[in-house]
Amino acid sequence: MANMSTRDKEKHYFEMFRKDYPLPDGIVEYGDKPDVILRGERTIGIEITNFYLEEGELPESEQAQRSARDKVLFKAQRIYQMKNGRKIKLAFGFEKAVPIRDRNKLAKKIADLATRVETRPTGELRRDVFQDIPELSYAYLIADVADDRWPVFQVYSTPMMSLEQVKKIIKKKEKSSRFYRRCASYWLLVVVESMDPAQDQETRIADLDAVRSEFFEKVLIYRTAWGYVREINTAAR
Repeated sequence: MANMSTRDKEKHYFEMFRKDYPLPDGIVEYGDKPDVILRGERTIGIEITNFYLEEGELPESEQAQRSARDKVLFKAQRIYQMKNGRKIKLAFGFEKAVPIRDRNKLAKKIADLATRVETRPTGELRRDVFQDIPELSYAYLIADVADDRWPVFQVYSTPMMSLEQVKKIIKKKEKSSRFYRRCASYWLLVVVESMDPAQDQETRIADLDAVRSEFFEKVLIYRTAWGYVREINTAAR
């Protein structure tokens, strides 16, 4: 998915969605503004967007932090290997409440930690061993192994979907609707990629029934891995 173009991702998600949701009969046409047009008895334009828990531009967002974690561990391992001959493997979990701000500084601190524990036996490291590194929540040492890349072992919880964020997404898409191709009606498909911790959230909340839209006839919230579609018929209000 990471190497797909935006248009390919939209097609991928729509093809999944149409297997889980009964669309009216018609011919599917992929394009832009809106992303999909269903030409049948009525011409329906469908705009597709992903629902991220946080805006990707924010440095503390899961999207940004996930990339930062991988880069920090890659650099920390390189620093350690250049200074030490012992082969060890370390796995780390990161504290979401303490986002990574300085990747270089953190990489050096983790490399120093590896040096301090390199002679220990395989096992989970106590929190007090790395208490000087608040960005870490978990560390596990595997002694005497090949030079595997140090992995991130991140634990996530599934938050409830934010009604306010749903409203923001709708408003944002409504503002760009003036550029859409002419259709009889428009739907908004909001994708929640269940396999992505930056997106996964619980969508079965009653408050979503209060969502309004002045433009979209339907707002459809689609949680991919579960094949679950929450249909909000805004035109019926």
